Amino acid sequence: MSSSTPNLGRVASGASGNTVFRIAPSTGAITKQSGSGARVATGTSRATVTVSCGNQGSCNSTQVNVRIGAGTFTGRGRQLTNFQVSMGTATLAVAPSGSNPINFRIGPVGKNSSKTFYVGADFPIAGDDSGSTTGSASSAFYVWVAAAPNTPTGSVSGSGTAVATVFRSISLAKTADLYFGRIVRPLSGSGTVALAASNAAKTFPPGVAWMNLPAATRAAYTVTGEGGQTLSINIPTTFNMTGPSSSTLTVTTNNNLTATPTLSSILGNSGTYNFFVGGSFPISSSTQSGVYSGTFTVTVAYN
Repeated sequence: MSSSTPNLGRVASGASGNTVFRIAPSTGAITKQSGSGARVATGTSRATVTVSCGNQGSCNSTQVNVRIGAGTFTGRGRQLTNFQVSMGTATLAVAPSGSNPINFRIGPVGKNSSKTFYVGADFPIAGDDSGSTTGSASSAFYVWVAAAPNTPTGSVSGSGTAVATVFRSISLAKTADLYFGRIVRPLSGSGTVALAASNAAKTFPPGVAWMNLPAATRAAYTVTGEGGQTLSINIPTTFNMTGPSSSTLTVTTNNNLTATPTLSSILGNSGTYNFFVGGSFPISSSTQSGVYSGTFTVTVAYN
């Protein structure tokens, strides 16, 4: 008897508690049942179990009792639960009972032949608050078989392991707002004022005065997550600031993101990534005086 290895792929765990992923035995589809974690990349799903019979004549007539249950786990993997099965070339003779372990019966395997069925289960992944290490995670299961009416025991058995690569949860913290400070409009004409994300340098056209106080600041962010992982960071291209009498200024953002944003450190350790957002907007002698404000949303995810 043999079984294959289901793989959740890369998974971001939740900040707290377990995230439970369900592996469907019929299709291999994986769905999240609960928790705040998420799959980052797909992997091979359901396990395929192959039961073989030798040269005995009873292989053609004797049904096979099967028991499947959970084993040990490592890393942020937790014990498999809610086992389910779906037939491949095997024929279901007695419907499953229980969930961990699960017991059922398949029809005769056949002399010098093999039959297959698929195994699904719920695979919990522990959160950051578990204190368990990130990286490789696993949760084992056993498969016992016996010729009916015997009860399956470990004397005739196989085993399998569900696996995943687990990242700690990802978080984004804003440490400073994008603040343009005080700007005096020109007496005539127009132009664009800009605050650079790379170095906070201010550029502005002739006739515009950009006051030193209060100081202009770039928006600053820190991403925290699994060391060595690349990131997808989304910053809006533009957003509006609203001022007196519903007048608006359209801000065009700029940023200092590297070509491939990557968290510091390596898999198994916490890593960080820092970046800034600046902006620019047009100003003219007709721009209404007053306080302007607006918001924009930055999001981050593992690649």
